[in-house]
Amino acid sequence: MSEGIVALIRQGAPTPCAGRFVLEAEAWQAMIAGLSAADLPLLGLWSDGVQVHALFHHDPMPLVASVVVSSGGYPALSPVRVGARAPERIIHDLWGIPAIRGRCDPWLDQGRWPVASPLAAHPAPTPGLPEGREFIDDAAVRQAGGTVLGYGPAEGNFRAPFHLRLGLPGARIEAVQPCMGYAHRGVAARLRGLAPQQAARLVARIDAPATVAHQLAFARALHNATGTVMPAQDVAAGVMLGAMERIATHLDVLAQASAIVGDGRSATLAASMLEQMRQICRNICGRRLLFDVIPPAAAFLMNVDGTQLATLAAQHALLHRLFWRPRGLAAQARGKGVLSATMAARLGIMGCNARAAQKGQGDVTDRLEARLGEIGASLSLLAAPPESAVMEVEGGGGEGLGWAEGPAGPVWHWLRLEAGHVAAWWCGEPSLAQVQALPAILSGAAYEDVDLIVVSLGLSATGADL
Repeated sequence: MSEGIVALIRQGAPTPCAGRFVLEAEAWQAMIAGLSAADLPLLGLWSDGVQVHALFHHDPMPLVASVVVSSGGYPALSPVRVGARAPERIIHDLWGIPAIRGRCDPWLDQGRWPVASPLAAHPAPTPGLPEGREFIDDAAVRQAGGTVLGYGPAEGNFRAPFHLRLGLPGARIEAVQPCMGYAHRGVAARLRGLAPQQAARLVARIDAPATVAHQLAFARALHNATGTVMPAQDVAAGVMLGAMERIATHLDVLAQASAIVGDGRSATLAASMLEQMRQICRNICGRRLLFDVIPPAAAFLMNVDGTQLATLAAQHALLHRLFWRPRGLAAQARGKGVLSATMAARLGIMGCNARAAQKGQGDVTDRLEARLGEIGASLSLLAAPPESAVMEVEGGGGEGLGWAEGPAGPVWHWLRLEAGHVAAWWCGEPSLAQVQALPAILSGAAYEDVDLIVVSLGLSATGADL
């Protein structure tokens, strides 16, 4: 059935961006009808103010279906792809474009922006602060003797800037309402009109733990938009830098998770290994955090000292043994925060979290084990660097799509150039789908386990809010 949808999309008008086709309104409606019975994961949904674009996962090349926005908006994808709910609300927040038969309540806009629909051609005055958000069953929870608790930095801690309202009618969580937008920085608006070199610097700061993935995805999109070949040495260096980034980010997650459950030995070892990786990054790139390393990647000597790698490999083996020892982190995390393979597929979640769901039950233990496995694979990659390879160019008409594997899953960038400057841009970050999965993942959890569950996902509020 999915091949029929693929054929329908490809019958649309081709565009300068390889794999993107513009559908007539009737064809878009037919696509929606067909998606209800098709296995074609939705990876992203965005707008440029004129059209709405839907990115689908399809081998060997991803597909983008676009439709022109009418005066009444565009037919919503959320009735057949639950992962479209948040993007549809974001499109309405930024552009004022409604999703017909979809939700239009705010996702990013907390009522404090100077104007509403800031990316629209004619932004409207802000309507002011929205009324207090409540659960539909909030009164029922309280009447049953339960409580509604908050989770986030407002509770007096150093958690990421997003807020969860959690309904606990008893000892377990039964209702979850994410409140986002606190980390929104207007990146799409700030990128418009920038030269690619300026844009690349801003893109590198979207999400520090995945900065290499964002830089590499943007660079690939830029090369596809300009029809130029990414130098082979930059491709190889990007692979190496990505491996270094995944090791560091996974170690950070493991250190945090170990500290949460009181496993001091594992926490100390993971933190020590993370510090060693930061030093390796500084020795190679001149900085501990890998900002602004692509496209100058070819200038770096991408050789990691063999002794350092051997030490890290031995420590990784020890960390693995500590993880699985009786009463270790694996035992304490088992059964908590389950992300099923079905839910991951419905929301278009990919990367290590999806692989954990496919190989196990998808709980915290499975996710942390997947991160341990990726650390080992990335260390092997650093020990045997790949040969330089030429990246194939897809497009060249001023518009391009690119992706890179980040620590939490694929990162996507799409951009359109006009007169050599960024005219439109979109980023697909795995955290947005993860936020939408939180109600299912946290259902049935104890409040004291929320920290561990959220940390295991590697969720980034800045990546989700942009």
